[in-house]
Amino acid sequence: MPTKEQLRELVRAGRSYEDIGRLHGIPPGQAYMIVTGLPADGSTTVGPEALREIEGILPGSSQHLSNPPAATPEGDQGVLAWLKSRAVSDSQMQQAAAARTAEPPPVQGADETNDVISAIGWDHNQLKYLLEQLEAIPGTRKGGRVDQQHQRASIVDMIRVRLSEHETLEEEYFWPAVRELLPGGDALADRAMEQDRQANEHLQQMRGEAGTEDSFDEHVEKFSLLLRKHVAFEDHVLLEFARTVPEDRRREIGHSYLQGKRHGTSGPAAQRRQIDTGHAAPPARGAPAPNGPARNGPARNGKAGTSEP
Repeated sequence: MPTKEQLRELVRAGRSYEDIGRLHGIPPGQAYMIVTGLPADGSTTVGPEALREIEGILPGSSQHLSNPPAATPEGDQGVLAWLKSRAVSDSQMQQAAAARTAEPPPVQGADETNDVISAIGWDHNQLKYLLEQLEAIPGTRKGGRVDQQHQRASIVDMIRVRLSEHETLEEEYFWPAVRELLPGGDALADRAMEQDRQANEHLQQMRGEAGTEDSFDEHVEKFSLLLRKHVAFEDHVLLEFARTVPEDRRREIGHSYLQGKRHGTSGPAAQRRQIDTGHAAPPARGAPAPNGPARNGPARNGKAGTSEP
């Protein structure tokens, strides 16, 4: 097995991870993990500031280096039925599932810095957390129970609210700064907003679905892939922004971003998003939702009629 330093020398020489893998007879994703210490599939969450210190990180997604998923053989229906009956009869597991919440944990150190790099990185981490919760619950195609399918729909509602707020704030404060301060900033901002549009198409198609539809699972799969690629691209832009823009300017932008998060924004981006989606941008955290409950039915905390995070 090659050492980390051997592989890093090849990376410094400009060799791709595919070439490095072929040279040493290992998968490219394994070469990437040896060099960076991170899995190529993006399953480990690392903040933008920490990524900046890791040698060998690709300027974008590393998903293409991952091995293709292994084929899952058809299960024995008798065994599956037995497992299901055991799970249903396990009262402790049922209680634990009922008590589980998809709400992301509170952000640590949120009051310690106004740097826009950290502010957007926190939002990305919470969106990734919600995606992990969504993907961990089996949907219709994987034999999930009806209450699990409703829970997935509730998590999608939570993602919709947080993503709408996040993208509105970025359009208002971050992407104008990218256009102004980064070389090629217009192209970067346009690409990010196109990715945002594609992801939102699937979110809008899932609006009002209960989670029990086959189409819901299909939209979740496509949306999850699009959102992960979008977040990976934005993390790359954040790295470039941190390298290029002075800290005091980043703090100025971050202060505006966080003020918009706390108190809401009614600027051009918020108005444009309302026109595009037919729904107002989310109010500030803690303010009442303008249209009342978003969904009737089971929510993540067991209470009916709401999915507000």
